[in-house]
Amino acid sequence: MNPVSYISADALAELVRDPEKAPGADYIVIDVRDADFAGGHIPGATNVPAHKLPEVIESLVDKCQAVPLVVFHCALSQVRGPKSARRYSDAVKHRLVSAAEGDPLFDQEIKVLRGGFDSWCLRFSEDEPDLVEGYDAKTRAEHA
Repeated sequence: MNPVSYISADALAELVRDPEKAPGADYIVIDVRDADFAGGHIPGATNVPAHKLPEVIESLVDKCQAVPLVVFHCALSQVRGPKSARRYSDAVKHRLVSAAEGDPLFDQEIKVLRGGFDSWCLRFSEDEPDLVEGYDAKTRAEHA
């Protein structure tokens, strides 16, 4: 199990664009923003608001168990995203204490999207709008 590290928007976009990679199987994006998720998100992202993470952490570990890459982010990936990634990593480590060597979680990478969704949106919303699902400038402005 590797420690939590960062992934660039370009590296994540390569995965999202790749027709041979499936969200939920090859990677999963966990968006820990609150109501601002409705103003746009990364295609295939799962919304788990940071304040609800403690309640659902065990089921999230179950859901992501066989996924090799788990990417967390919030608006800027400065507080909620990294904290959520660490919380998830701690839950995985706790589960691994009694896990067998062949457990797929041993190979899982946990990353934080560098710059968060704001950076992602600035990078892709105009040139590659298909990389920003459900984009709504008005809703984003209300939650900025």
